[in-house]
Amino acid sequence: MPSQTTTLTLGPSKAEIIFYLPTPPLLPPNWQHNQANAITDIIALNGNHWRKIVTIMAKICCRHSDLNANNGAAWKQIRQRLLQDVSPQSSAHRLSCQIQIIPSHSSHATKQLFNPQCWHLVCGKETQQRLGMHTIEHPQTVDPNNKIQRQQTCLLTPYLDYRQYANALIETTRQLIASEDLPED
Repeated sequence: MPSQTTTLTLGPSKAEIIFYLPTPPLLPPNWQHNQANAITDIIALNGNHWRKIVTIMAKICCRHSDLNANNGAAWKQIRQRLLQDVSPQSSAHRLSCQIQIIPSHSSHATKQLFNPQCWHLVCGKETQQRLGMHTIEHPQTVDPNNKIQRQQTCLLTPYLDYRQYANALIETTRQLIASEDLPED
C-alpha cells in the first residue's frame, strides 16, 4: 500500500481530466492501469462504492451524451477502459482520465497550480480541504444549484456519489468539458 503522505496516481501519466479524491481503492498485487481488467479488479476488491465512482467518471469522460440512450452503452464501455491510455480510435468517444488520491497529511496543503491543458475535478469537501481549496477566487457557477464552482480548468465538485452528484449534474459537467477546447502543449 502506498504511503499516506504521498499522492497516489492511477491512470496514464498524461490525461485530459484528472479526478482528485481523498481515499484510494484497494488494488490487487501487480495491478496496472492499462490491464484489460483494471477497473473490474478495482470494483471486485472495493465493491459498490468504487463501482459508482468509476461510473460517474466514465459518464463525465464520455464525449457524447448517452446517459440513457442505448441503455448507456457508451459510458459502460468507457468505464471498462477508464484508466487505460486513449487510442486515436477511442479519442472520438472519450477523454483520457487519471485519478489522484490526495492523502490526509498532504504536502499539497496550499493551493496547487493546475496545468491549464487539462481539466481538474477536485471531488468533495475533504479533498478540497486537503488541497487548501475551500473556495476558489472569482468562481464561475456551473450549475443552477451552485454545487460546482469553476475557475478556468479547475472544478470544485461534489464527491462522486449519486446522492451528491446526480445524473443531471453529471451531464452538466460532461457538457461543459466536452464543449471547451483546452490549449495544446
